[in-house]
Amino acid sequence: MQFSISKTSLIIAAICIPILAQPLNPPSITSTSQLLPNSKKYIPIFAMDGKLKTSWVEGALGEGIGESLQIKYKSPISFRSLSIYNGFGDPKLWAANNRIKKLKISTEDGIEEIVTLKDSLSLQMIEFKSEVRAKEISLTIQEVYKGTSPENTAIAEVFFNSEQAGSALIPPKNTWAIGKWKTKSNIARIQLHNDGTCEMGYETAKMLCTWTEKGDKVIVSLEATLPLTDTDILEIKRRGNPSDPILEINGKHEFISNRDGV
Repeated sequence: MQFSISKTSLIIAAICIPILAQPLNPPSITSTSQLLPNSKKYIPIFAMDGKLKTSWVEGALGEGIGESLQIKYKSPISFRSLSIYNGFGDPKLWAANNRIKKLKISTEDGIEEIVTLKDSLSLQMIEFKSEVRAKEISLTIQEVYKGTSPENTAIAEVFFNSEQAGSALIPPKNTWAIGKWKTKSNIARIQLHNDGTCEMGYETAKMLCTWTEKGDKVIVSLEATLPLTDTDILEIKRRGNPSDPILEINGKHEFISNRDGV
């Protein structure tokens, strides 16, 4: 994926994003198998830890058909949708591993639905016909998109869109950056979320990315090279007045705050 962006047209905005308290209903997560069972590299909790750099990878022979995650909450949750990052979270390893094509979602009360996922690492939201209330939920692999090394199937992140669902991990405290830039034909954006993930691009074509804090900078790792900076790594640093900041990109590109809404 490539973006054609003029250096003079890039406008970045910085705002503070509040970190909300996490609901006290964290899930316990198990799986029917995991890759390298004696290792902690691909454990089931990595599918709900809020980090794309970690993933659950099944460890059965073959493509992982029939392998599942079991998610159990202390008390029931109500939800109408779930969100998922399909496949291995590291963009450099995503194509090598299988991605899920058909996923069966079932509950302890016998509710069952099979959904088709897109072959994309961008965030996908699955909406149900009616509200689901459950304490125990299973996600079972039914069919896969084959990777270049098609022995392993992975889930980077999955979460239920529910006010009663707690997080398996408390997000970092210093989430602060959100931005957009204007081109002649459209508006593109980069948005950093407090779970370590980010999205970049247009509403119809988004590039997934991840970010980490490094001192007073945020390091963004893209899945493609950005023409503006000729790199797939962005170092974003904020300085100046907090109410009217200047953002520094890779130590040389400076952009004033954008007054338009994002």
